[in-house]
Formats: sequence, C-alpha cells, structure tokens
Amino acid sequence: MAKKEIVTIKDVAREAGVSVATASRALGGYGYVSKEAKSRVLEAARKLGYNHNLVAKSLRTRKTYTLGYLLPDIANPFYAGIARGIQDVAFEQGYSVIICNNDNDITKTERFLKMFIRNRVEGIIYSAPFNQALKEMAETAIANGIPVVNCYGSTRVAALDTVTGDAEGGCYKAVRHLLELGHRKIGFLKVRGSGISKRRFAGCKRALEEAGVEIFPELVVEVSDYSQASGYLGAKMLFARKELPTAVFAFSEQLAIGVLKAARENSISIPERLSLIGVDDVIGEVLEPPLTSVKIPTYEAGKAAATLLLERIEKQIEENSREVVLEEKLIVRESTKAPER
Repeated sequence: MAKKEIVTIKDVAREAGVSVATASRALGGYGYVSKEAKSRVLEAARKLGYNHNLVAKSLRTRKTYTLGYLLPDIANPFYAGIARGIQDVAFEQGYSVIICNNDNDITKTERFLKMFIRNRVEGIIYSAPFNQALKEMAETAIANGIPVVNCYGSTRVAALDTVTGDAEGGCYKAVRHLLELGHRKIGFLKVRGSGISKRRFAGCKRALEEAGVEIFPELVVEVSDYSQASGYLGAKMLFARKELPTAVFAFSEQLAIGVLKAARENSISIPERLSLIGVDDVIGEVLEPPLTSVKIPTYEAGKAAATLLLERIEKQIEENSREVVLEEKLIVRESTKAPER
C-alpha cells in the first residue's frame, strides 16, 4: 500500500481514538485535554510520523517571511480588498503573501495546503466558506504551531484569531432605512448555509420585529452563493411571485448586481418600482443607479487580519484567541426611495 504523502491530524485522532478537536488541542498546547488523552495523541503522532511529515521542523527552524491567504473567489472585489490590506501590512513587515483561490473546492483546498507546506508559510489567513479540507487544514496548521486567522471566513473552522464585521448591526440599519421610507413588503436574498448570512438576517428580523412589520416567508429566497448568477436567479424567483416586493435586500454586492440585471430584463425600474440594497460597497457608487449599500471595510479587515497574524508569528501575543469586530455602515444612494402609493 502506498504511503500517504501527508499524515493529517484526522489520521492522528483516529489512531488515538479521540476527536479531531481533542487531537488539535493536545498537539497545539491550547485548551483542556486530559493527561491520558494527550498521551495517546502524542504517541499516535510519533507512531505515524505526524510532526516530521508536516512542517514542525522546517517551519520552526528557519523563517521564510511568507504568509498564506486562502480565498474563495479572486474575481470578487470583496476579497481583493481584503487581499490588498493583508499585502500592505505584510510588505511593511518584510513578508510576502501567497494568495490561493480555492473556489470552495475540497481538492483545490488540499492542494493549496501542500503548497503552503512546501513554501513553509509562517501563518495562514482564510476568508473561505466551510469545507472539510479547510477545516482539517486549519486544525493541522494550528497543531503544528502555525497560527491561523479567520477574516470574514467560516466560523466552523478553527482559528486563533478572527476578524469580522457587525453584520447584524449593519443590516439592522439597512432595514430601518427601508422602513423609514415606508416599505413593508421587503424581499431578501440570503445564502444557504452561510453563518454571516444568518447573522445578517438576524439584524433584518430585529428591525422588522421592533417596527411590528411582518416577515413574508415567500419573499425570503436562499441562494447557493454570493455571486451575480445567484442574485439573478434569486431575483427571478422573487419576480415570479404573485405580488412583487417593494424592496429587495441582497446580502452581497454581487447578488445585488444580479438583481439589477433581472430587473432590467423584466422592465422593473429601480428605485421607482423596486428599491434595492446590497452589502460590501466595493463598486456600488459606480453602478446604475448608484447602489445603497452596507459598507464592509474590506481593506481594514485585511490589515487587521495581517496584524493579528504577524503578532502571533513574532510571539508578541500569547492570548488564546482574539476577535476584531469592525463597524459596517449604511451608505444611502439612489437605489432606494419611498414606495409608490
């Protein structure tokens, strides 16, 4: 039987008869692990050659001044803003950044893990949604002393530090804006299985409940991702309803662009017939009409993530975990107005 190229933390956990989380804590030296379990994990790691197989030696014995950044869609301006912030901070500190686009694909994620190992990255930042390979990558890295920072990525994946935004607060402001304009029949485009989408919808519900306004389940559409294509399909579903909403809140700018396309095809004028709000505000100002948006400070998020990571690498911080929560502001433009009576 061919020998595995990389022994993962999942292999060690299976050999030791413990969960992956327990194995990660035992090898990483953080959190509580019983002495018996830690002993079994260390023995399993020794038996499988886990520490030698990964980067325990190469990454700890000489610095490479290289970071890894994993993102899901390099064509999305949202992630470009984060990448720019990461690179600017890294450059100032003499570090380079390897940027990998995984398309939320397990095979690509596994391949990029090997690339990070070969290039001996000293830390990893991810902005990707959940998949099993990403989960194992983060746990394996942390267990081997490689710090991992989550920057607007999946909260179901291990990270020593997290950078995120006040998604609930930002979307609360957006729905309050629509309510103040007089909208009561509001459609939503959210992303299935997305933690941040769930938090955004929580802010929307809070604003509606405070105002005593009904949520129409048939106007809440879940799509597969944050792309323009999903926004277009989601809008077509909304427009096929018996009665149109007077406003649509799309949980990304790309989704909102898809709504604009579908609206044009259906001769639905924005904002005269339909008000529209997006999230991100990367190119919202240059759209037609200029898009009212919940602005995510992507560049600042990237800078914060890189700063947290470099503090870990340079051993300037010893805390178990930190979280930076950035304010998300509402930028009102020409895509929203009072509904027609």
